[in-house]
Amino acid sequence: MKKASLFLAGLLLLAGCSDEAAPTEPAGEEDPEITVEQDGMTEEGFITQIGNGSILINNIYFAITDDVEVQFAEGGETTDATISDIRTGMKVSADYSEPLAESFPMQGQAEKITILMDEESQRQTEALQAFINGEQLSTLILMGQPLVRDDEIGFLFTDMESGELTEVRINMDTLEYTMGNKETEDTEE
Repeated sequence: MKKASLFLAGLLLLAGCSDEAAPTEPAGEEDPEITVEQDGMTEEGFITQIGNGSILINNIYFAITDDVEVQFAEGGETTDATISDIRTGMKVSADYSEPLAESFPMQGQAEKITILMDEESQRQTEALQAFINGEQLSTLILMGQPLVRDDEIGFLFTDMESGELTEVRINMDTLEYTMGNKETEDTEE
């Protein structure tokens, strides 16, 4: 009996020291089910591959179906665009709401693609397109979001033909770029 009294006293002591009050629920009622609606997500980056009904933005392949909304955006204004307006190297944002498939690269379904047409996005697009065209890359996977500092874009990429991982830095004013330690100049024709 003495052990039971000590045990009961210990429980009462612990209950009295608790900072949180125990929730009180009427007997026989269950918690109502809580549903959380997921708002749409947006991925902003550069298109580095187009084909087979999908585009690659950063490390995510987005399926592009005929019903995807495509638009140009400059400042606060948007105008309609079409899937055929999408080009490799463009800076875009992709809106999606479904969870991404966990693969590498990840995969998702785009609901809307916005082609960013502001002055800075256009400079970045031009620089990345000069690199892609200068290196004549048919398949390019950027490793993460490119870093933009002052007048330079820097990123790591994997050339899928050679399998090489290379650091690239592109000067947005001159369109010259360096790959690792190799400096290359874009020549206009």
